[in-house]
Amino acid sequence: MWLRIRSVHRGPAQGALDADRDKSFTDNVASSKAKPTTPSSRQSERLLVNAMLAGEAAAASRFLERMGDTLWAIVVKLEGAGAQGEAAFLHVVAALEADGYARLKGFDGRARLATYLSLVARDILGDRLARRFSEAPHDAWSRFVRFFESDIRSRIAQQMPRNIGSAAREDAYQEVCLKLIENDFHRIRAYAGRGSFTGYVLTVVDRILIDLIRRDAPRRRLPAAVARSAPLDQAIYAAVVWEGCPRDIERLATALRGRLERDPEAGEIAEALTRVAGIARLERTPPSQPADAISLDRLVEDGGGLSLADSAPTPEDSLLLAEEERSRAALVAAVKAAAADLPTDERLYLQIVFAANDPLPARDIAKLMGYPVEEVYRLKQRTRRWLKEVAVQFEKNSDMSV
Repeated sequence: MWLRIRSVHRGPAQGALDADRDKSFTDNVASSKAKPTTPSSRQSERLLVNAMLAGEAAAASRFLERMGDTLWAIVVKLEGAGAQGEAAFLHVVAALEADGYARLKGFDGRARLATYLSLVARDILGDRLARRFSEAPHDAWSRFVRFFESDIRSRIAQQMPRNIGSAAREDAYQEVCLKLIENDFHRIRAYAGRGSFTGYVLTVVDRILIDLIRRDAPRRRLPAAVARSAPLDQAIYAAVVWEGCPRDIERLATALRGRLERDPEAGEIAEALTRVAGIARLERTPPSQPADAISLDRLVEDGGGLSLADSAPTPEDSLLLAEEERSRAALVAAVKAAAADLPTDERLYLQIVFAANDPLPARDIAKLMGYPVEEVYRLKQRTRRWLKEVAVQFEKNSDMSV
């Protein structure tokens, strides 16, 4: 695939390459990728970029020979292969060539050229995606998901509590997508072209996640002194006390990544950690124990032996459990009866969701229904509101019948 694209885009200096040379190039791709980058190879990358910036005729051909596979791999990951991938690849190459390879002027040789190109290509394709969103957001959504899904899931893993399960993480991902789709994608379409589209989207995602965390943990309150301090101090307190992050600069730097407007330096974290320790106790809040928990050692000392409680429910507990089971069955019956009046798509969505043993990702539900993924998110939002209304009405009817 890459060879075909390369033959379309090659310049006059590249036209003399024969088929044997192309085959040799592709055969050696895997081995060349596995080789570590040495100071001499980084120097040669810097020299190559300098030659391109200087306008040397053969430098562009050497660049594509050397970095073509890297660029193609980046494009496939973000845009997919096939005709769309080829068009995206050519778009990236054209954007790199613009203004005398101006986008490569920031390369200083300290990092690998492949790493630098991955960031540049991502920004190029992000800008392209932003333009498509402004023109036809519904058509661009599937590409948006492919482009940003791994980043959003990574943000969720960083920001949500570490002890939540995979189902809660999946719910958080779908909540983020719902917020991004909300009001005809207004959060995404609010991008005004300033700065990187990728950076803008991830900032929006971070803010959505902060709102979700605040919503799901309403009883957590910062101490007054910490609440009056800087955002970095508050983030450090939350990471250490609420999430159990060790008071280690490197570990805190990892935990704080992506939570603030910019990632703090190690020195800033150290200073903030000292400030917070001076105004609040930096100890992990232990989980509250049940009121009836008693030390086994204390039981032995007081009574000389152990008297274990019978785990079987009391007659009163049995009555309560039976009542709870009857109430649950009645609620399910009420939901089934009310569902008969739902539109077909909402009824089908509920059938798929309730028939699954484990929570299904939206893309799997979309495949089963034959619907776009964004429509599945809308169905989830509508059916949630509907279920809440059914539950409220059920409670009212139960109260009236008592």
